[in-house]
Amino acid sequence: MKPDEPKLAFELPPKPKVGIYIDDSNLYKRGKASGWMTDYKKLYKWVAQLNTVVHARIYMGRPKYEPAKSINEALAKYFTKIGYAVTTKDLKKLRDDTKPLGYRNKCNFDVEMHDEIMTDLHDLDIVYVVSGDSDFVRTKDNILKNQKHIKFLAYENNCAWEIRTASWFISLDSIRAEIERIAPKPADPKTEKPDTRSGEVT
Repeated sequence: MKPDEPKLAFELPPKPKVGIYIDDSNLYKRGKASGWMTDYKKLYKWVAQLNTVVHARIYMGRPKYEPAKSINEALAKYFTKIGYAVTTKDLKKLRDDTKPLGYRNKCNFDVEMHDEIMTDLHDLDIVYVVSGDSDFVRTKDNILKNQKHIKFLAYENNCAWEIRTASWFISLDSIRAEIERIAPKPADPKTEKPDTRSGEVT
């Protein structure tokens, strides 16, 4: 524990109750930058090995155009099937002259994630925030004030320093062998495909 980190007053039970909160917009972009993608089904199983998963939530940007819209809807149904509650909202187009089309897609969920985490908190011993976004430092502070534990999971080299340098950080790269998404065979339509989402989101 680092000097500025509050000491929690209680010990965790043998199998803590946990919530998983995945910022898909952030993780998708960071995964592409890192050269490999996270399989959310494998990640759920990894967390569930030593914990009781009470809440599992994914937050996704929603494209308005085809075929990306249909692909996104299929992914949301798949995530629901494997145990996640899915929250979506429309992507916003922002002008960006460095991009081939002159714009980039953006979709932030820090407010929605923070609010739902704080609502769920009374059910939980540990909160797993799957994002490297520094916006969630405020969420971390509130969780610790409530005497709950928090873990951030993010890509090692695509993560805010405020998160990466803290004791509550778990590098996705350190568990890559257990959670990496492997490209499916063409004949397997039920498996999430790695490169069919639309554009960059942050």
